[in-house]
Amino acid sequence: MKNMDIRRDVSEALDLPKEIILDLPLISLTGREEITVENHKGILTYGEESIRIGTKAGTLCIRGQGLGLKQLTGDVLVIRGKVATLEFLT
Repeated sequence: MKNMDIRRDVSEALDLPKEIILDLPLISLTGREEITVENHKGILTYGEESIRIGTKAGTLCIRGQGLGLKQLTGDVLVIRGKVATLEFLT
């Protein structure tokens, strides 16, 4: 945990993006229709009403209706559908 604290301090001191320095997910939401997740670790579960994505910050659970993948690369994941909730699971 000390290494993470040092990297967080460096990120803040140099005004660098935390998602890059700490390998944290960057989540962008376009209305309730589309979610982009950068720095993901893969899809854990997939369904039209719930998608769980691994991230360094924990499991991200997206719930809604008609959810589906629009794009999937090693770094970026784009989901379309009617988004109801975003939640990090512990």
